[in-house]
Amino acid sequence: MNRFAAAALPLTLLGVLASCAPTITDTAGRLVNAVSGQEGRVLFLGGFQPRPVLAGTPDNVTVQLGQDLYSGKYSVIGNQNALGVSVGFGVGSSFGGDSEDRRSGYGGLRTSAEARNPTGPGNLIVKTQRLNTAAVKTITCDFQADASGHGVGNCKGSDGSTYALQF
Repeated sequence: MNRFAAAALPLTLLGVLASCAPTITDTAGRLVNAVSGQEGRVLFLGGFQPRPVLAGTPDNVTVQLGQDLYSGKYSVIGNQNALGVSVGFGVGSSFGGDSEDRRSGYGGLRTSAEARNPTGPGNLIVKTQRLNTAAVKTITCDFQADASGHGVGNCKGSDGSTYALQF
C-alpha cells in the first residue's frame, strides 16, 4: 500500500463514521408521578427554546407516560437576557496642606458584566389523542426555565394526579 492510500484510508473511515452519527436536536426531560413514582419522558421537539406559543403553531412537545402518548405545546415568557451590564463614571480630587501633596483624578469609565442566570415562567399543556371511546387525558404544567434551557416545575393531570417536571 502506498503512503497516499495509507493516509487516505483513516480519513475515509472517519468520514463514513461521521455521516452515520445521529443528529440530536430534541431536548429530553422527565415527568414523575408524586404518589406512585411512575416516570415518564418529556421530549421538546427541535430543542427547548424560550418562546411564546403562537396561534397555528404545530405541537412542540410530547410526553410518554406509561402506555399513554401525549402531544401538545409549551410556552416560555419573560426576560431570558443572560447578561446584565452596569456602567459607572466617577471624578475625584484631593488637595493636601503643602504644595507637593496635590492629587487630582479624572475618573474613568467602568463597566462590569454580571453573570446572571435568570429564569422565565412557562407552561406546558399536552393531551392524548382520542382513540375509540377512550376519554382524552390532559396534563398541564407550570415551570421555571433558565437561559440554558433547563427547568423544573409542577404538573397536574386531568385525573387529579400530580407530577414533578425536570428538564
